[in-house]
Order: sequence, then C-alpha cells, then structure tokens
Amino acid sequence: MASVDTSAVVPNEIARAIVLPASYGRPLEEVVIPAGEWLRENMPVGRAHVEGYDPVWLVSRHADIQTVAKNNDLFHNGDINPLLHSQADDEFARGVTGGTTRTLDSFSYMDPPEHQGYRSALGDYFQPGVIRRKYEELFRDLAKELVNELMDFDGECDFVQDFAAHYPTRVTMAILGVPKEEHGRMLHLTAEFFGGADPEMLREEFRGLPGAASRQWAATVQDFYGFFQQLRDERREHPQDDLTSFVNTLEADGDPWPEHIKNGFLATVAPAGIDTTKSAIAGAVVAFTQFPDQFNLVKGDPKLIPSLVDESIRWTTPTKNFMRNATAATELRGIPIDAMDRICMMLFSGNRDEEVFDRPHDFDATRRPNRHLAFSHGPHICIGQHIAKTEMRILFEELLPRLGSIELAGEPEREQSNLVSNWRTMPVRFTKA
Repeated sequence: MASVDTSAVVPNEIARAIVLPASYGRPLEEVVIPAGEWLRENMPVGRAHVEGYDPVWLVSRHADIQTVAKNNDLFHNGDINPLLHSQADDEFARGVTGGTTRTLDSFSYMDPPEHQGYRSALGDYFQPGVIRRKYEELFRDLAKELVNELMDFDGECDFVQDFAAHYPTRVTMAILGVPKEEHGRMLHLTAEFFGGADPEMLREEFRGLPGAASRQWAATVQDFYGFFQQLRDERREHPQDDLTSFVNTLEADGDPWPEHIKNGFLATVAPAGIDTTKSAIAGAVVAFTQFPDQFNLVKGDPKLIPSLVDESIRWTTPTKNFMRNATAATELRGIPIDAMDRICMMLFSGNRDEEVFDRPHDFDATRRPNRHLAFSHGPHICIGQHIAKTEMRILFEELLPRLGSIELAGEPEREQSNLVSNWRTMPVRFTKA
C-alpha cells in the first residue's frame, strides 16, 4: 500500500460537506456547492477521511470524472459499492448478501463483461426514435392532464408534492405498465429507497440501528422485487405493450435473464425514473425564481425548451455523486491511487466546472453546447436519459404557456442524501397566463 501524500488530504470541513448526507439537506449553495468549488480550485483529486466512512478520493473536475467514468476496466462499479454509504451500512449489506455490497441486481452494480451482456440485450428500446414513436403522445396526454390539475389550485401549491412528483410517476408507471391504483405505493417506496439517510424518511423499525440506511435500502429493494415479480407473473399470462412484458422476453448470450436480474432492472427503473426527473423539474422552477429573465426568455421562445431541459438537468444534477474503485494502481492528475481505492465522481461539481461551463453557477437556457455529466458518462451512462429529456420537454411545452408567473412562497426543504438529493417541499405562488 503506497503512502498517501498528505498534501492530497482534503480538509475535514470540506470532506464532511461532500461525504455526509446531512450536508445535502441544507441549501446546496451554503455548503455543498462551495465545497465543490474549493476542491476544483485547490485539490481536484483529494483524499477524504470522514469518521465512519471508508477513505475516498474526491474527483471534482469534469475531465477527471470523464476519465474515471469511461474506463470501466480500470475503474469498477461493483467491487465495493457504487453508493457512498457508511462503513456500518456496507457491513450490514455484506452480512445479508454473504460478503458483497450488491444489494440490488442493477446495471449500476455490474462490471465487464456482465454489464455489457445485459445492457446490450435491451437493444434499441431506450433510443430516441423508439421513445418518440412509442411514448410521445402518451407523455403529452399525461402532461396536459397534470397541468390542468395544477391550474385547479388557487394560485398556491407545493410544487414538489402536488406536481413535480406526480408527472414522472405517471410517466414511469405507464412505461412499466403499473396500474394507477399502485402509483401511490410506488411513489412512497421510491422516497424510502433514496431516503434511508434522512431521519424523516427512515422506517420506524430501523431507527437507532447501525447501518440504518442500508437496512432501508435492502428492505425497499425487496419490496420492489416482490411487486415486480407479481406483475411479471401477470404479464406472462397476459402480455401487454409495456416494459415489464418486454423484460420477460429478454435474453443475454442466448439464455433468459435470471429472475433476480429482471426484477432488479425493473426495481431500478421505477425509483430512478421518478426521483431524478422530479428533482430536475423542481430545479427548473427554483432556477426561474432566481433567474426570472430565463423564465420570460423561454416563454417568449419555445424553441429554447430542449436546451432549457438540459440546463435544468445540469444546474440541478439530481444524482450528486457516484462511486468507483480502482482495479489496479494508477494516477489521476499525477496523484497515485492504489488498487481497490474508492473514488467518488462528484457529478454536481463536474457540472459546475469553470473549465467547461461559462458562468457555471448561472442558469442559462441558451447554453449550447451543454456537456453536462448528470447522466454520468461512458459505458454506464443512464439508459433512461432520452426518456427523461423527452418527458421534460413535453411537460414544459404544456406548462409554460399556462403560467403567467411563478415564485417561491416559502423556503424549500431538501432531503438528506449524498446520492439523489431532492427537494422535499417547495411552496410556490403562481399566476395563470
């Protein structure tokens, strides 16, 4: 084991700001974003030592994140844990799995050659042309329905709880073929899935226990598995034109996908499709309140909506961090990294990198090109990115012409998570166009 260069050790205050979930429960402009800025300027590759967590290399620059993300042989996802969990959480996971932290059979936990085999089996299903042909009309109907519901409010609502959470839920559940009566259950499970580190979202039975976040993660994964096993059984008897029926048919290298892989894939699509898109939609509204000229600009020129979508995703960066581990000794920016060292790709920081984005803290709906990393990069880039961008584009096409103005009516509250950091509540006032 090579000794760590003490000049590359991140100051404790900065390390805690990035690693601890509680940091993300405060306005990001107070702690998290300034910590990322400090790292980019002073220590683009630095070693964080936070009590209760494995030592981890914080990688904050856009170019270095790309280097790590695209080299899937040198930087693995699943040897340790692709999530930035505490040591107690990882210890619990290893205890229930027989020695690994793989508590979910999703692409995020897979490395070569397993990852390519399963991902390639999906073919063109998630490509833009297929999505437009298969789902655009459906997305527009759902957007119109929800915008009409928003207009029924008397000028005030909680934009997250009353609006932003429901559109991606309806979209994702329609794609999966989940009945409407189960939408509330899926939304609740999604909140628990990402919320194990947040005291307000922790199940009562896990409070005070070591590894509580991992216990809740594992419990919600099993709930999702059980739900989708039952739905897939129904689809075997009565196939429909939905993703669940399609997954039942999938093969890799000539063999059917195992049951746990099918359930794991669907259990990933459900919460990822809901929470990340919810965050980006809500983020656009926060940006409109801080940069009202951008709201007026896009209302006056709807052709800017596609770039508005990308800027909302960049500026918000719903998935804040993702982990890798080195498989062999290597270097980043001349800093030696040992085999099995853990690496945190700070996606939110890469999306504010001054070397890539002019005025990175400003929200600019005309920003082109917009080479953000919100969907990651390389072989593990988000398979659902085109669905997210298509549904957001359609939503804003339907929403913006109906809004005259929108402003915050109180301080938004955020959830505590160093993975998907979302708004819990967002009171707004709005007028109709």
